[in-house]
Amino acid sequence: MKATQLIQTLAQTATLKTKLQQTLAAYQNLDYHLLNEVLDDDCLYQDMRKTSFILEQKKIFDSLRKKGDTQMFLSTNICTGCLCGKPLFVLTGNNSGFKHALYFEFTGDVITDIFRCSEQSDWLDWMEPF
Repeated sequence: MKATQLIQTLAQTATLKTKLQQTLAAYQNLDYHLLNEVLDDDCLYQDMRKTSFILEQKKIFDSLRKKGDTQMFLSTNICTGCLCGKPLFVLTGNNSGFKHALYFEFTGDVITDIFRCSEQSDWLDWMEPF
């Protein structure tokens, strides 16, 4: 399934569709500032407060820039691990080929959680598996 189709399938409202598109654009452009603007302050992302989650994503983005990436390409896949059968967005570094697969949860118009799929994602040297 193409990413645009998956966005249409998952986002039940125009507001959520916009937020999901903006969140994915932030990843595609390695832009933690935009990610910070879009995500809700009151939610936990990957079991972290928003600030910690954003700092973790910034660290990933900085590592990818050091590997020569200027953007990430967006595709989709299906989880083969703990979220077996759930759809994922897969972001791939344009130079490094690093894969960062994400699963999103929603409540109403809010992205309430983002999980990194360890089965479909690559690891950076400093990352600890969970």
